[in-house]
Amino acid sequence: MLDMLRDRRTVITMIVMPILLMPAIISLTSYIASDRIKKAQAKDIKIAINTNDNGVDFVKRFKRQKDVQIIEGIDQKDFEQLIRDDSLDLAIDISADFDTQIKDGKTAGIKVFFDSTDEGLFMKRLENTIESYKKSVVKTRLDSLGGEMALIEPIESVEQDVYTQTESFGKMVGGFLPYIFVLFCLMGAMYPAIDLFTGEKERGTMETILSVPASRLQILLGKMLVVVLSGVISGVLTIIGLYLALKLNPDVPGWVMTMANELLSPKSLGLIVLMLIPLTTFFAGILIPASIYAKSFKEAQSLIQPLMFVVIVPLVIAMMPGFELDTFTALMPVVNVALATKEIVAGTIDYGLLSLVFVSLFVFAGIGIAVCVRWFGAEGNILRT
Repeated sequence: MLDMLRDRRTVITMIVMPILLMPAIISLTSYIASDRIKKAQAKDIKIAINTNDNGVDFVKRFKRQKDVQIIEGIDQKDFEQLIRDDSLDLAIDISADFDTQIKDGKTAGIKVFFDSTDEGLFMKRLENTIESYKKSVVKTRLDSLGGEMALIEPIESVEQDVYTQTESFGKMVGGFLPYIFVLFCLMGAMYPAIDLFTGEKERGTMETILSVPASRLQILLGKMLVVVLSGVISGVLTIIGLYLALKLNPDVPGWVMTMANELLSPKSLGLIVLMLIPLTTFFAGILIPASIYAKSFKEAQSLIQPLMFVVIVPLVIAMMPGFELDTFTALMPVVNVALATKEIVAGTIDYGLLSLVFVSLFVFAGIGIAVCVRWFGAEGNILRT
């Protein structure tokens, strides 16, 4: 382990990146997003309206808005290009029979031109004004008939979420959390695995180590423990980094921070770390044989790096809607960790299924250890140059 800590790449990958990179990324992205939203909300949006000599009352509603600049006299055929060029934010084409349809109690038509890439920041303001106008027209029609709004709203729907806000937030965060710490766990174990085996070959010290008064199994387990410990430390530091990103970010709402404190409790963190140990041992069972087989550091990297993509697939699958922790998914490596983390953070974990997750992880870890022992026991693999 002391030898590993002397290697700059290992220290950066195992310690610096997990604890500093995630807060930096989250803080930067949240700042940019928050700044963009604030600018969009403060901006006076430019709306072009082709009235076709209709909709005087409708247009007046937009003119009364302080944050809206109405531009008239633009040909409807130019709307699309002007919005693409950012000369306009929105455009409305009022139908030629708009007033007649409203007067006759029928449905009048308007066509709204918008840019979907603005994420609805401008469209929302437009929709609020249109909805307000709709309600005023409906009320006028009902008043003329002597009716009330209840006439066209026979049912009032009340929604009741079966999960608490904390549980819902926990499932959302818990689905994203494994995607980060599992990858960093793998990255944290990768460089020590390469350096302790392929690196020893390149430096010519593997033979020296094998000549010490210790069994080959003891040497393997010593190296393997370093690989596992490095991966677990990296995974834990990633979680700490994410927590610090929330804690130190002024744009994070207070209620989110309160929930984060509840969700990332010592019990939740303890269960997640316990899952990381056999999972990282399983990773080591793949990383170490590849490192033993490789002749050089570059060859080891080329053999191991595709594993990153193999791990991403089950993590993405676990984030998809409809995938829940059950008897089948509890037996799938990586997927089970991601789904179990989601349930642990949400506080809805089934401890029977969690036990099954641990059993499957320890089985895969045992397979990984067995593979390492076999590969490390072959002279042709160890001394392959």
